[in-house]
Amino acid sequence: MLAGKRLSIAFPDTVLEEHDSLREKTVKLGQIARACSVFGVDNVLVFRDPRGRGEPGLIRRVLEYLETPQYLRKRLFPIDESLRYAGLLPPLRIPSHKPKVPVESLRPGDFREGVILGDRATVDVGLERQLALRQKVGGTPGRVTVKITSVTPLEGVLVDRSQPREYWGYVVEEGSVEQILSDPRFRLKIATSRLGVPLAMCLDNLRTQVKGTEGVMVVFGSPSRGLFDLIGDLPRRVGFVVNLYPEQHVATVRTEEAVSSALYLLQVLSIPQVKHESLKANGKSG
Repeated sequence: MLAGKRLSIAFPDTVLEEHDSLREKTVKLGQIARACSVFGVDNVLVFRDPRGRGEPGLIRRVLEYLETPQYLRKRLFPIDESLRYAGLLPPLRIPSHKPKVPVESLRPGDFREGVILGDRATVDVGLERQLALRQKVGGTPGRVTVKITSVTPLEGVLVDRSQPREYWGYVVEEGSVEQILSDPRFRLKIATSRLGVPLAMCLDNLRTQVKGTEGVMVVFGSPSRGLFDLIGDLPRRVGFVVNLYPEQHVATVRTEEAVSSALYLLQVLSIPQVKHESLKANGKSG
């Protein structure tokens, strides 16, 4: 999670093409979800690969299932073949995945994820009692973020998911390459490619750009086709095209591996630089 910045990753809907079994595909998506959660990704953007057999539905469903608190999954996800192995993956355990606790232990101002029930006046927030809203809401009942205003009785109000100061999970979105690369929320777009500039050659400039922007997007290719094949005129459409592994010793770097490396790099680049001096203690280095 980059302080004060919106962070996203983007990849094609053919990201699973190297795997044949649903189990392998699910495991890969679980690794991507885990990396996104560890580093605080806000948006997972999936773009269409017109020359491949993409699986945007499967990608979205598994990623959203994993990001949903366990106590809401049965309400939001009916039995589905695509989720057969999702329950075997380790939980993300992000701050929005609150445990079931006694209502009396809550405090006004606490946030919880919930599902609006059919009467549009109560919310299931994973407790022994339903939470009452101050007023009925319109629209289709669904998942919401609630701020607790009273414990006795248990009441609350709907708020935007950006209100909690803790990391609250990612949102999965789909679109075309053009839509994603023109997203105004992410002024700095970084493409990853083995044909890109070696990381060491652009590190200082990259650090300056990361610190000076409010939104960062990192774009990844598919197992069979890199971003130069997927996106025409790539260098003109992004701020950087970076080779994260200029001395890689494997034929290909898996998407889930590249995601973890890129997100770790961004975290390091966002840390304020401090001039380090050698430790001195009685004229000796520690």
